[in-house]
Amino acid sequence: MIDFLSSVLTAILVVILILLLQENFKGRDKQLAPGPFRFPVVGNLLQITWINSKEPYLAFTKLSRRYGDIMSIQLGSVYAVVFNSFEMIEESLTKPEFSDRFFNGWLSERTFQKQLGIVFSKYPFPWQQLRRFSLRTLRDFGFGKKSRMHSIIHAELDDVVGDIKKRIKKDNGIITFDGYFTISTLNLVWSMMVGTRYEHSDPKLIRLTKVAKDFFASSNTANNILLAYPEWRNWFPNWTGMTVQRNCYHETNHFFQGIIDERKRLGVYKTMPENLIDEFLYEIESQSTQDGADNETVFTEEQLIGLMSDFFLAGTETSSNTLAWCMLYLLTNPQVQKKLQNEIDAVIPLGSFLTSEHEPLLHYTKATLAETHRMASVFPLMVPRAALEDTYCGEFFVPKGTYIMANIYNVHHDKCYWKDPEIFRPERFIDDNGQFIGDPRLKPFGFGRRVCLGEPLASMSLLHYLTVLMQNFTFNAVSNEPIPSVNPVVGITNAPQACEDLDEHNTYKNKFIITPVAHFETIRKA
Repeated sequence: MIDFLSSVLTAILVVILILLLQENFKGRDKQLAPGPFRFPVVGNLLQITWINSKEPYLAFTKLSRRYGDIMSIQLGSVYAVVFNSFEMIEESLTKPEFSDRFFNGWLSERTFQKQLGIVFSKYPFPWQQLRRFSLRTLRDFGFGKKSRMHSIIHAELDDVVGDIKKRIKKDNGIITFDGYFTISTLNLVWSMMVGTRYEHSDPKLIRLTKVAKDFFASSNTANNILLAYPEWRNWFPNWTGMTVQRNCYHETNHFFQGIIDERKRLGVYKTMPENLIDEFLYEIESQSTQDGADNETVFTEEQLIGLMSDFFLAGTETSSNTLAWCMLYLLTNPQVQKKLQNEIDAVIPLGSFLTSEHEPLLHYTKATLAETHRMASVFPLMVPRAALEDTYCGEFFVPKGTYIMANIYNVHHDKCYWKDPEIFRPERFIDDNGQFIGDPRLKPFGFGRRVCLGEPLASMSLLHYLTVLMQNFTFNAVSNEPIPSVNPVVGITNAPQACEDLDEHNTYKNKFIITPVAHFETIRKA
């Protein structure tokens, strides 16, 4: 009996050894990028979790010190390559062979099990067609025209400033950063796309932005179980976070379909389109009436919902989180805030909005936003790419379909380049003459062909929001409260920590979740 058990155990060990060897020597004839030892089934998930489970981009940074700027890892069933340096990212992600998007079962449910929308669309088709259509149509309705964009931004800022002043009277100026700017910045995107805006108190929008925030916080693009094992979404939906994500998909897509149905009912898209949705509906109808219309046309209602979803999700997270981070850094660095206010006061007349004439003079203001982008790195790993074909990156073979991650957080926090990356210091973007100077290594909107479509609107709105907020208010930590934490809530994006209620001992339930609160003190005339 003992001999039998010994034989079985030996056989099991031999099988395990064979699996380990197969896993770690797979494709070595074509010299894959180096990386840590891969275990069967889990790959490198255990190592990443052991090093830093909450901030996997920091785990990649640590691993890159051993394996180099290009590193291969196995995320469960997914083979991936991580680019960890600016040089490697810039060289690779500007090439067409690295311009496709990774897309598996985890991502498919958002868009009807199809690769739809502009963010995750395949390269070059239909991404080129969708991007060209979106840019042309948005420009027709004011995107890129300063006068139109300024009027939309100023309307939102009037509401934001008015709301803060009401809260100063009602709540002693105490406001949480958690999602405070979300609906306002979403309105900027939605005004361009749909032609309408929503009241900041709209219950439907508050609900939708909440489920969108939960979606972003429920997963990430590095050590996500749903990414590694997409089939688990049906086996363990609650444990994997899929239930949260499905709720988001269901509610937002239902909302988008309602907007589409209303535009179809009005029927103006047939004769005088008023927004991007109308233009898309016109294209759907035009192509459906053409003889021999291509069944693979990019213009379908499902595609339109995917496009609306992309704009909506981008609008709820990027600019709003960047603004929240900026306010958080300012209240923890009051000397920066004071210097910022002094510049704005000297350039922009009291009671006036920022104009095109003022922009070239706001050097420290632009530097503060640049430093916010660098420090916060809202998309720490950018949106994932995929290899379009079998290709090489330097001497290393990258198979078609490989999951590509760009560790932009490491680029923005490289000690060899930035010297003191952990310090919030806008002066790093100011030259000896006091002029703002950009840095090619600062890439908050991405690299190459798939750079963020909304960069012009985001950059403009952030500058306007910051100047108006600094014209009217000072941001201070609340007296007798802990200084807000600058440790992020890590999901698909990096967000400031949410407010937690106090427990019976009048202390915070979670010592790592310190209320990101500011006291807005009016310092200018209303």
